[in-house]
Amino acid sequence: MFLVEIYFIFGVAMFLVVMWDYGKFPMTAKRLTKKSDVDPTSFSHIVLENRNLIIMTVYAIFLWPLIVFWEITGARNK
Repeated sequence: MFLVEIYFIFGVAMFLVVMWDYGKFPMTAKRLTKKSDVDPTSFSHIVLENRNLIIMTVYAIFLWPLIVFWEITGARNK
């Protein structure tokens, strides 16, 4: 039970980082998010940013080891 608690504590920490700015994880954001070609004030841009935030939040809470792996291997390949 202790390991599960640690896993979700790190998940909550990653969640807080993603809620602050999901661009803090550039390799993961490049893989999972879509870029908007429209102007930032349009409704479709807002919907797309919400989609990106939801996807990054799910990965941050439940699959944070995968994010850490992508970030480390992406930084190593540069």
